[in-house]
Amino acid sequence: MGRLHMILRPQFWRALGKTIQNDSKIFARDIHGHALASKKTIFATAGLAACGLIILGVTSKPSEASLKQDVQALSMPTPVETMASLYDFRDTATLPDAHTKHLVLKSGQSLGPLLQQNGISPGTAYQITEAFATSYSPRALKAGQKINLYFDETDQTIAGLSLKPDAEHTVFVERNSEGGFKSKKITAEFDKQIVKVKSKIENSLYLDAGKLGAPDKVIVQFAQIYAHSVDFQRDIRAGDEFELLFEVYRDHRGKTIKAGDLIFTSFSPRGKTSNYYLFTKSNKREGYYDEKGKGAKRMLMRTPVNGARLSSRFGTRRHPVLGYRKKHKGVDFAAPKGTPIMAAGKGVVERASRWSTYGNYVRIRHSDGYSTAYAHMSRFARGIKKGRHVVQGQIIGYVGATGRVTGAHLHYEVLKKGRRINPMSLATLSGKPLKKSEMPAFQKRVAEINALRQSAPTAHSPKPEKIAEALSNE
Repeated sequence: MGRLHMILRPQFWRALGKTIQNDSKIFARDIHGHALASKKTIFATAGLAACGLIILGVTSKPSEASLKQDVQALSMPTPVETMASLYDFRDTATLPDAHTKHLVLKSGQSLGPLLQQNGISPGTAYQITEAFATSYSPRALKAGQKINLYFDETDQTIAGLSLKPDAEHTVFVERNSEGGFKSKKITAEFDKQIVKVKSKIENSLYLDAGKLGAPDKVIVQFAQIYAHSVDFQRDIRAGDEFELLFEVYRDHRGKTIKAGDLIFTSFSPRGKTSNYYLFTKSNKREGYYDEKGKGAKRMLMRTPVNGARLSSRFGTRRHPVLGYRKKHKGVDFAAPKGTPIMAAGKGVVERASRWSTYGNYVRIRHSDGYSTAYAHMSRFARGIKKGRHVVQGQIIGYVGATGRVTGAHLHYEVLKKGRRINPMSLATLSGKPLKKSEMPAFQKRVAEINALRQSAPTAHSPKPEKIAEALSNE
């Protein structure tokens, strides 16, 4: 009768109701965040199960001590496991502010002292930090990262914390059954979609493509593909057409989380169209190739310095210092002192020293009889010396005004078998072609990509079924 008397008490039913409500939250969604059944159904099921246990319990005669333990068990707060399991799919910011504290790491801060500054004892802070370190290195924490602290509803003791170091991962620290702390790292799964952006340049490629939904990563890939054949400072005009077909990863709400690979690109500077397709060769190496299988990457870049103004072309000119007409055997790019200068192609440094009127000078030997030279540098990049191997795009020095000059600029020369040629003619050098054995697979891939171009939605238009799915998970 003692147990039955206890069951009839109001506080018992309040505790039971709270427990059923918490259990319904745990089972309302599966591990992927999808609803399993209606909340009413789950609540009723949990209630019937609990009532069945009560009826079974009434038939026995437990001690008063065990009865008190049962009531205490029913009154336990919601475990942190519930928040951790659903964190990637439900916004914990909606929890009452009294039970959640949102922190932002500042420069020089570490986890332990940060916890202590927010009322957590040194011993507990140490335990949390030790548990945290098993899933994520505290040394990898960066200024600006957000840490959420969760507190017990009843006594306001720390229940756990969470950190989202990147779009794909979430780190949780929670109490274990022994009263200590444990951690886990959850990797979210995103839906990959192929989308496109197609338009004409109005302001700049970066602004126009970004406005249509192209992520920065994709725009950078686009620029790298055409860097060998297009001078982005001088060749682009308003009205030039561009197209990008690329991968994006979206969460269950349809929000773009990150960008994948650029699969296809088309660009028409001054009406001359160039298309490139992403293709993986039999050796698993990826590259971009035109319809004929020629690589987008050229042996030498036309412009080895970004954002510079072409101040003097190749050919006869009036020398700015000597005052008389003389053949200019290179091109000059005016740029602020200190602007990085890149190696135009892969090769070996033949010279890196001060040389005559060229000032600080670097010459690089490339394949097929080509060499490039860079003059008037303010200084050389670290490690650049005779005999050093360099790769295309590697910084070899910085713009300066050493030697016989009137201002800071880069004098750039291209030599073919020792004879200086116009660097602007390098656009005619085609990329390395695919082997004949690779062409059937490449042509098949081209047909697949062209079909995707016709069916892919625009970057700002997620598929209708994804929108419906996101709404159903709200």
